[in-house]
Amino acid sequence: MHDGSDEQLVLGARASGIYRASTALAVLGLIVALVLGYVSEPHFMPLRRFFFAYLTAFAFFLSLSLGALIIVLFQHLTRAAWSVGVRRIAENLAGLMPALAILSIPLIATVVIQRGTVYRWALPYSQSTAEAQKAAALGETEDEPEAPATTSSQSVEIKNENPQISSARHTNSPQLLLDSTTLQKRAWMNPWFWSLRVILYFVIWCSIASYYRRQSLLQDETGDFELTRRMEYWSGLCTVIMGLTLTGAAGDFIMSLDPHWFSTMFGVYYFAGSFLGAWALLIIVTRLLHAGGYLTRSVTREHYHDLGKYLFAFTFFWGYIAFGQYMLLWYANIPEEIEWFSRHGATTVHQNITGWSLVILLLLFCQLLIPFAGLLSRHVKRQVGVLVVWACWVLASHYLDVYWMVMPEYHVAGGPHLTGLSIVADLGALFGMGGLLTAVLLRLMAPYSLRPTADPRLPEALAFQNA
Repeated sequence: MHDGSDEQLVLGARASGIYRASTALAVLGLIVALVLGYVSEPHFMPLRRFFFAYLTAFAFFLSLSLGALIIVLFQHLTRAAWSVGVRRIAENLAGLMPALAILSIPLIATVVIQRGTVYRWALPYSQSTAEAQKAAALGETEDEPEAPATTSSQSVEIKNENPQISSARHTNSPQLLLDSTTLQKRAWMNPWFWSLRVILYFVIWCSIASYYRRQSLLQDETGDFELTRRMEYWSGLCTVIMGLTLTGAAGDFIMSLDPHWFSTMFGVYYFAGSFLGAWALLIIVTRLLHAGGYLTRSVTREHYHDLGKYLFAFTFFWGYIAFGQYMLLWYANIPEEIEWFSRHGATTVHQNITGWSLVILLLLFCQLLIPFAGLLSRHVKRQVGVLVVWACWVLASHYLDVYWMVMPEYHVAGGPHLTGLSIVADLGALFGMGGLLTAVLLRLMAPYSLRPTADPRLPEALAFQNA
């Protein structure tokens, strides 16, 4: 049995070239997203299109870092030995949390300035809206029109609309968006409380990620077994905290884009995608390190086999949660709930298939049915090249899933539909933010060992064999 002492474990200066390329990609991508986002919507609230592209990329990368942090916690919670060789990679991916906290600042700013740029409820609570709320509670006002459910192929006509509200639709008046339903949720969805919650989420996530990465690196130096015991001891509580905060963040960053909509399963849905995407990314990063000559003894075909098992298992889990959420809300047929699915293409408008309906079908096949069939075989999980192709497929499908959660809400207030320029802006935000986070990841990885060197379960991990 080898001890892995003769393999390359430190990136060192070899990461500098990729670091510079990632930094250049970050600058170029974000500039492209900013310029094309503005060009796509120069009149109706400039930069609103950019911020929706930014939010989509942010929610995608945040999900991957959160998923990686939960992977770390689960390995300690279950006292898993097989995963020691890849756990440091997950620790580094979770270590991106401080960078993501900084990247959340523009989104917080859009809420604090209270113009409703991204979140329609983020508007000043004026005396006029307070009076409107009081009148609505007394039944003295007419029913307010629902926000139109728009699709990528056509718009829905608003009937019997008040002329003042129709005019306000193009001036971003708070009286349009702060309707009686939204005002009833004002105690929770108000700019300052929302911002405070987001800051609290990142304080918690950064603390947990930093603690586990710091303790793991310290064990490399000291070899103290007690550090493993401490990480195992706190993993249960931290897992519960992660579940609560991830659910809250999914609601605040994504679900609150429609202040009327609510789903008690949405946090689990976002978690399922996050965990699935994190396993896919872990496979991809491990294979890239292998291609560079690293971890060649620490991670073998046996470890890839187990990584493939998790990728397969959470592909099915994501599909189960996605169907469960849709089925329960559709069966209940509550207007505040079902209109979200109508707007996101889970139903037809005027008997026509909409653009978002096609995205729904793509998600059904690309994120569930096709990878489920493709990853079913044991043989596929043990063919590293094939497994990496499936991991890339799943990761791309996860981005499409996040895009589908966010982008239909952009059209609600009358923004233009998807165009070539706007899609390039979306890709610019994706690659720009991805380049920036890759540069940060390389900074985290370069000086230290790519796997724990003094973990007490390392010998068992190196000798791991699938049954």
